[in-house]
Amino acid sequence: MVEERLFQLTSQLVAINSVNPTLARGPGERAIAEQIARQLEALGLTPEVHKFAPKRANVVAVVPGRGETPPLLLNAHIDTVGAGGMPNPFTLRQAGDRWYGRGAYDMKGSVAVMLALAEIWGRTPPPGDIYLTFVADEEDRSLGMETLIREWLPQQPPPAGAIVLEPTEEQLGIAHKGFAWLEIEVHGVAAHGSRPDEGVDAILPLGLALNELRHIQEELAQQTPHPLLGQASLHASLIEGGEAWCVYPPQARLGWERRTLPNESLDTIRTELERVLAAVLRPPSRHTALARLVFARPPHEVSREAWPVRLLRAAGVETEAGMAYWTDAALLREAGIPTVLYGPAGHGAHADDEWVSGRSLVRVYDTLQRAVAHMAEVSP
Repeated sequence: MVEERLFQLTSQLVAINSVNPTLARGPGERAIAEQIARQLEALGLTPEVHKFAPKRANVVAVVPGRGETPPLLLNAHIDTVGAGGMPNPFTLRQAGDRWYGRGAYDMKGSVAVMLALAEIWGRTPPPGDIYLTFVADEEDRSLGMETLIREWLPQQPPPAGAIVLEPTEEQLGIAHKGFAWLEIEVHGVAAHGSRPDEGVDAILPLGLALNELRHIQEELAQQTPHPLLGQASLHASLIEGGEAWCVYPPQARLGWERRTLPNESLDTIRTELERVLAAVLRPPSRHTALARLVFARPPHEVSREAWPVRLLRAAGVETEAGMAYWTDAALLREAGIPTVLYGPAGHGAHADDEWVSGRSLVRVYDTLQRAVAHMAEVSP
């Protein structure tokens, strides 16, 4: 039975600790990439393991098709967040329809679906080539997807579309927000607390920065919401500074995250950053300050007429959704590949009670099999 095979594959994958090493000092993705490669080799495919950093690796394979249509790319990430307080995180446990384990939902169940489909397509070639791509580091900086786009994809005939198997509750994930991490660092002058004429407090101006962020937040709340994603947002994330009770703090730092909509650009974010800096340095300030955009990833939105969206519709998926989380789909879109999200139902991504629905994995497997069968009929 398909469900039994999916449970077996998911159990094997969950048993391999692939916690992202930059998040929780995990062992990384090399072991799971090599295991996936072995399973693909057993099917007669020729997988490639791309080791791009210590502990880090992607694995890719091409399932040869009948040449009736351009290639379709399927993608899943193979890293997970840390185990937290999850009991027996690397042993898949079944409780009715719920399969518990770290990464079962996000997203080793989807990896299992891709491997099970490869078993079918290895015996019955699909209408076109299928690119099976399993990438590292989605949970942090997406180094794996960047490597895939920069080094492997240019060597292949370009895919006409991509499906990223992130958990979408079996909905068409046609959009998600982007994000930017920003910070301001304020410099004052250290002095003993008894010397107010010498000291310049670097912490107090952060109140002005927070107040300006509150104004920006209120403005965002007044803007027209995206029909699937709602409103853009921001929140203060990190604040630090000071050396001792009796010392004027010479340095303080505030970091915040801004969640962005598909119609927003980084220029908008930089303008907001300049507003915060200006608020801190407003005369008669005696401070100096630096503000910077630390890291950013773009939002994602795909046309309803894009080929992978129409393939999934032909397979019976109708409900559209915007996803609350960020995914590697945005990078594929930036690379010019129309990309949709579609994956299983479950609960608890990054939580201690993470589980994926076994029956949902079966439905995702069946749906993707139907979608691929329609590749030649639904023209790109």
